Amino acid sequence: MATLQVKQVNQQGQLSIGKKYSGKKVEIQEYADGTVVLRPVEIIREFELRLLKDSAFQQRLGSFNRWEQESSPAETDLKCGPVSGCLISSTDLETRYSYLVTRSTDLRSGSAGV
Repeated sequence: MATLQVKQVNQQGQLSIGKKYSGKKVEIQEYADGTVVLRPVEIIREFELRLLKDSAFQQRLGSFNRWEQESSPAETDLKCGPVSGCLISSTDLETRYSYLVTRSTDLRSGSAGV
C-alpha cells in the first residue's frame, strides 16, 4: 500500500526520504509536468551480466545446484595431501585454476561467445 508524505526540498536542493534508503542507489525519473519518481535499483558489473547471459555458465550453475541438493555436507579433512590420499591432485587444482582464470578473462573481454 502506497503512503502519501509531503516533504520540503531544502535550499541545497536536497530531500530526506528516510534512513531506510541510506546508502541505497535510486533511479530518478523526471517528467515534463514536474513529477519526480524515485525507484530503488541494484547495479551489477558488466562482467556479471555477461555471466548471467552465458548459457554454458548457466548449465554449470544448474549442475552445481543439482549436485548441492543431492549431496549431503561432509567434514573436510584439513590434513589432506599426497600421503593421506586426496581425491584431487595439486596438478588437477592447477589445471582447474588455469581454466577459471582463462574463462574469466574471456568473459571480461567479451570473447567467450556470450
